[in-house]
Amino acid sequence: MTGKKTRIVIAAVLLIAAVALIALGAINMPRRTGEQGEAILDTLRIRSLLNATGDGVVESYVAIAKKEATAAAKAAGGGMSAIREAVAKAEEETRARYSNTTTDYASLDTTELSAAVTAYAQALAAYDAAAAEAEEAYAAAHIEEAEAAAQAEREARIAAGEEVGEETEVEVDMSGFVATQEMIDLQAKADERYASVGAALSSIYPVLDESALTTLKETITSISYQRGDTFTAQYDRYIAMGSGAALTNGTSAFMIRYADDMIYIGLALVVAVLVLLFYETLVAKLGIPRVIIGVFFILLCFMALLYDLSLPTLLSNTVVRMGMNSIMVLAMVPGIQCGISLNLGLPIGLVCGLIGGLLTIEWSIPGVWGFLFAIAVGVVLAAGAGYLYGLLLNRLKGEEMSVTTYVGFSIVSLMCIAWLVLPFRSLKLRWPLGTGLRNTIGLDSTNFAHILDDFLSFKIAGFEVPTGLLLFMALACALVWLFSRSKTGIAMQAVGANPRFAEATGINVDKMRIIGTMLSTVLGAIGILVYSQSYGFMQLYTAPRQMGFIAASAILIGGASTSRCKISHVVIGTFLFQGVLTLGMPVANVLVPGSTISETLRILISNGIILYALTKSGGESRA
Repeated sequence: MTGKKTRIVIAAVLLIAAVALIALGAINMPRRTGEQGEAILDTLRIRSLLNATGDGVVESYVAIAKKEATAAAKAAGGGMSAIREAVAKAEEETRARYSNTTTDYASLDTTELSAAVTAYAQALAAYDAAAAEAEEAYAAAHIEEAEAAAQAEREARIAAGEEVGEETEVEVDMSGFVATQEMIDLQAKADERYASVGAALSSIYPVLDESALTTLKETITSISYQRGDTFTAQYDRYIAMGSGAALTNGTSAFMIRYADDMIYIGLALVVAVLVLLFYETLVAKLGIPRVIIGVFFILLCFMALLYDLSLPTLLSNTVVRMGMNSIMVLAMVPGIQCGISLNLGLPIGLVCGLIGGLLTIEWSIPGVWGFLFAIAVGVVLAAGAGYLYGLLLNRLKGEEMSVTTYVGFSIVSLMCIAWLVLPFRSLKLRWPLGTGLRNTIGLDSTNFAHILDDFLSFKIAGFEVPTGLLLFMALACALVWLFSRSKTGIAMQAVGANPRFAEATGINVDKMRIIGTMLSTVLGAIGILVYSQSYGFMQLYTAPRQMGFIAASAILIGGASTSRCKISHVVIGTFLFQGVLTLGMPVANVLVPGSTISETLRILISNGIILYALTKSGGESRA
């Protein structure tokens, strides 16, 4: 059997399994909110209550036995030692008597208990809703006060020369919150419902008294209702309490519980079928790396759903990380187009951008103007540095990949010394003791933190859209695309494609290479500022060293090569690369808690894709 026929057979089997799973999931999913789902939860809830109450009954019997033993020992004239021995013996005998006692649940009439617990759960839900609304109103009324206090504390720490990290979300102190009258009334109603639950339990376990019911209230309440309860949350909670034996049809309950997971697995199998059927076409159109990373990203999405992770939140984080990294990835485009290949000397531009950001903080230029000033300074410095960098690369044609790597590492090492001696005076930048700048410079509302992320941002079903960040990314991509369509841009691409032919047509090859290098360096300076405003702080010293490799990995994943690239490669590659990292970390933490597997994946992806691209380029000279 040929490879193609084998793939078709496997695809057919997987498709049958996918259809079956999706059908089962679609049939059972609506049952969660129907009578069958409610009956399953009610059965599990009642059994959990009976189990918990049974344990409480044993403790009640033990308490009674200890009390009777104490009285008997005192009546016999025994001392403290005799009383302790009598109490210990009574407790041991009582626990032994009831430890193996089994309850015939089938003979119990739980109709009254079930109605009482349902009413109690509804009362708790009503109280919880009122409490959440009142707490939200209180927080909204005091948020400005909390923000002012947090800002004052931050400024005081800065004035004292302390290191201040990333600005975190301000939380309102709820210690002054007082229950509303509505909450008090609903709490009283819930207490009445609990009394009904207690009466129903007492009819089943007569030994329960008021003291025992008071002791069991917290346990019974947590079983009956918890904030944010869903069908799956309740089902899992009751099963974990050992109540699964109460189900008469465990298979049906299992299928209802995992109906959504069956749909997710079925859809994942459909994706696998499509990959198998169109494998050759996908590889021809996209290339092996993009197919592998794309399928891996889709797999991570399904795994996030299976493990009940918030996929909208993870995808929102992916979009944010795409926006904050995209300009640095875009900086690879002019380098590839002009013929210097992957610009692993990107840290030159990053350092220039960081200097612009530091000057903004040093001179206390706030908000949008501070961000624009940082970009202006970074662009000017990057243009000059890029020109000198381009001259160097023109002298070393054919060795660009090695040279750019060494130059990038060298500039980072040189700046590690410069950050210690540059004459900055702001306490936000300097170490509290000694000289030099901090490793991490926190950004806040006094400069340009989240200046793009917060602009026109909005949220849809848990997915937050950073409108300003995406608009800036789109603007930068559009400008680079327009430049590539200009006379200079076309000449620059001709040099990158075939320098000898371009020179024969009268194009100044060295000049075009310098223009491409300068543009790449300038985009790097802008990119690090976009990255920093989104991240919430700037990182100095060795932090920029690996950013060139990350940007190179992203554009190569997008489908670029060392000699050809497009804007679409930037967008697709950045999204896939950051998506794998964003989804990979929480999924890996669920699969292997406490491991560093997500960081290992990042290193493998970054360096593996670069190695693959270099092997595809064949190591040929571009001179």
